[in-house]
Amino acid sequence: MTMTKNSFIGSALAALLALGPSAASARMQVLPAGDVSLLGGKYYLDSDEASFQGRLDAFFSPVIKLAEGHDLIPVYAGNYSGTQDIQELAGGGVLTRQRQTHTFSLKYVYTREFDKYKPRVSWSKALIKETKDEKWGDGLFDYSTLSFGFDAEQERPHGTFTESYDFYRVSYPNYSTLLSEAATVIDTTTFNELSSNAGTDTMDNVNHRLGFAYTWFPDPLVMRAGYDFTWRRYGDQAVVAKPATGQAYFKSDKRADLVQNWSLRVSRAIKPVYLSAGARVGWLSSNQNSYDSSRTKYIEDYYSYVDLALSPAASFHFRNGAQFGFGLEWRRLYYLGRLKQDAAGAYGAGKINQTFWLSSLSARYPVYRKIFAKAAYNYQVSASNMRYEANYRYNYRASTYLLGLEWEF
Repeated sequence: MTMTKNSFIGSALAALLALGPSAASARMQVLPAGDVSLLGGKYYLDSDEASFQGRLDAFFSPVIKLAEGHDLIPVYAGNYSGTQDIQELAGGGVLTRQRQTHTFSLKYVYTREFDKYKPRVSWSKALIKETKDEKWGDGLFDYSTLSFGFDAEQERPHGTFTESYDFYRVSYPNYSTLLSEAATVIDTTTFNELSSNAGTDTMDNVNHRLGFAYTWFPDPLVMRAGYDFTWRRYGDQAVVAKPATGQAYFKSDKRADLVQNWSLRVSRAIKPVYLSAGARVGWLSSNQNSYDSSRTKYIEDYYSYVDLALSPAASFHFRNGAQFGFGLEWRRLYYLGRLKQDAAGAYGAGKINQTFWLSSLSARYPVYRKIFAKAAYNYQVSASNMRYEANYRYNYRASTYLLGLEWEF
């Protein structure tokens, strides 16, 4: 039996509604909330200035209180960015010109004393332009995500436990159809897999994610520890096998990744200042390898890496709604199998490592009722021992500034 996207969402919506009392017997309340911001600014990449472009962010969520302990929360979140940016796509940093995303989700919240249960369903669409003349909907890395999940939360005197499960499918409708135009954009392994008929939809993947978190309150701090793991399967991407002689070949096995994250976050409120610091250790383990046919080089364990991150932040919140924030993020990637190359592409013996520094400043000030003037500045540095950048960017300096208005309701 085949279920379409619309029938799936319709069935999920009916199931969520069935969990609550009927509209006829419930006294419903609708509490609308939203936020819209329109900003303009510029992007600089290695001192090269892009033209002045805009950014639009919109969020709308009318909370529907069906009855005591029964809430329905539909959400729309949209974003358009006309400024350039380097995104991590298909295993490397790709320069994008414009992006837009749209997400629709529905969550049902059932509260029973100190426990909460939250089933949810969502669908999102991302459109990405790599060139100025590319049309919306034709992007190589356009993708859509269909997901459903469930959260359970138990509040106890010593702290709060949270467990979650998510299933989601990510689809790239143009990745195979635009292959002939992408030989210099995607890595050699992926290009050869597709062109050798080793699979059609090699970027499409199905994910199962489990998450566990514990939040406790050692006065005056709030602390949260978490662990999550995601099993990701690429059902149409064959695993590259080591060639005994000649060209590499493809096994019947398909690519599968396991992603794990351990995190700890500490925060403290000292009015009007809110301080926080986060730490995370991530590990991606993949069975996929690589074969560079132009240099007859086989690379085992191409996508696996260990990921470390630290993120302190401070924000000021004033009674009139004004805010000022500062954040710093440090991130270090250690690839476990991917070999470094010099500028000409010759392979070395060492493995690739990459370090990111991201600093951000943001401010807003009320100008009329719920309308705020807003400004933001981001500066990012990426440094790596990888020098060959025909496919992906590993070393760069990028900055963005944005100015505009925000409406909160």
